[in-house]
Amino acid sequence: MATNEPITLSMAWNLDQDVVKKIGVIDVTLNCDTNLFIDPLLLAESANKDFRECASAAYEARFIQLIELLTASKEVDDIAWRAAKKRISFHEIGYTHLGYSSGTGGSGFGEKLAQNLLTTAKEVISLGVTNPNLFVALALFEDGVGADRISDMTTNIIIECLARFTTSVCTQMKIDTQTFEIKGSKHELPANPIKPSEPILLVPADIVRDLPIASDWSSVSAAARETEELRERVNSQIGEIWKARTRREKDDVLNRALQSKRTFDTLLDLITYAADEPYDIKNDHRGEIYPANIRRNISKAQPLDLVRFSNRALNLSEVDEVVCSIINQFKSLIEDRGLWKELWDDKQENARLEKAMQRLFYAVALSYCDANNLDISPESDGGAGPVDFKVSNGANSKVLLELKRSTNSKLVDAYTKQLDAYRAAEGTTRAYYVVIDIGNLTPMRITQLSDARSVVIQAGLNPSEIVFIDGSVQKSASKR
Repeated sequence: MATNEPITLSMAWNLDQDVVKKIGVIDVTLNCDTNLFIDPLLLAESANKDFRECASAAYEARFIQLIELLTASKEVDDIAWRAAKKRISFHEIGYTHLGYSSGTGGSGFGEKLAQNLLTTAKEVISLGVTNPNLFVALALFEDGVGADRISDMTTNIIIECLARFTTSVCTQMKIDTQTFEIKGSKHELPANPIKPSEPILLVPADIVRDLPIASDWSSVSAAARETEELRERVNSQIGEIWKARTRREKDDVLNRALQSKRTFDTLLDLITYAADEPYDIKNDHRGEIYPANIRRNISKAQPLDLVRFSNRALNLSEVDEVVCSIINQFKSLIEDRGLWKELWDDKQENARLEKAMQRLFYAVALSYCDANNLDISPESDGGAGPVDFKVSNGANSKVLLELKRSTNSKLVDAYTKQLDAYRAAEGTTRAYYVVIDIGNLTPMRITQLSDARSVVIQAGLNPSEIVFIDGSVQKSASKR
């Protein structure tokens, strides 16, 4: 139906998404990347014993070998140095479907980056530091070592462990597999239904973060202030790390950490402490996991009759009527039938990000379109383009929709600039601007939106319809 709808592992094999989560696997999207990253500092904490032991051993062995080679190296580019450089060369592996869609192009650390890391690592080793995590610590101070590179590096090192984990999980979930060869070893893995020539490598949910610590300076600096003991140690030995923002300030922190084994060990303790928790898949604050169960079940649990539009071409007015009906249903589901809970975390204290809300609407819309056999194509830009959704039935019947949280700082600008500009480019006169009110929707902002709509009307144009949805936390009847 929708050419760019996310297809998750659970959708491809018709599995209950909650079961996939319970097993401890990320329900990744197979036709685009899920923006989560493997953090090497979480490997030793994985709940899966076989994977934990395999991955920890592989990771430690790789970096202990690197330390031994750098210890043996007498000068840059001697035999031991070149051997060490080879061991931090790697290629992007797309089979996990994690990371940014653009990827790193398989560039590894690159010549300059590798040289910088090895040079500083040699200096650290000369202090007597032999902790394999020293390389992750150094990556924190290098420009260009982003989340993808850390995740790709770790994937390369533990790929055999991921393959074994995948085979075990597929047996447990009764997912069909076939023989694939990865790095010279044969494994029974599932084929990607979207690209059958490639396998899928499943990843334990408890080894990923939205950013690996090695590329997340803010988390490390925040951790330096969390406990009195750690704060005092960091202050006395390294300085006020949380104040470092610029390249020069971070270099100063590294230079202080390189003064002795004691100071560098303090830095390692800080980084390890900061990486104490994986990404919370259950609450999925960022909306990284597509709501496949809602996509499958909402139209059955809460039917919407649109059969009068089924199995035929629709004109613009009819597409508009369909979109309006789905928006009204979405509004009712949130305000009257409990779907508001999907906008918040379990404690109902923090609203999920805008991307999560957009994906929720997309899943609901597609569920109703499929249930009613509608010959229209909802498409999502996934937050990357100037409009969130486009619903069409042929070139001349397009309706656009933009969905925003009420807390969005550009709430009014998005209405006046983004939606109308894109609507003009698409050649349509029908558009909706949906605002989910989770707070901060002041009378002044409502007036500003109303005034912006009036300006469009005064210019002789059809304004985008504004729909407000109350997404606030609702008290249960017993607490009212």
